[in-house]
Amino acid sequence: MTRQLEDTIDTLETNDALRVLDAVDGTLDALRQDALSLGETPEIKELVRRIDAYKSHLGRQRSVLLAPTA
Repeated sequence: MTRQLEDTIDTLETNDALRVLDAVDGTLDALRQDALSLGETPEIKELVRRIDAYKSHLGRQRSVLLAPTA
């Protein structure tokens, strides 16, 4: 996730932030599927690996937002 997206998420209410994360996650899913449909070259595999890393970061950010506050 980019620093700009993280900064934006930090300024939003939880529900709005979750909606943004869901939208970004959906976009990454579509890009991942598009990339996989192009074949299995080393470049495509690296692109998919990077997309998966972004998606993992989104998942961690979602968990932070959903964690109970003290």
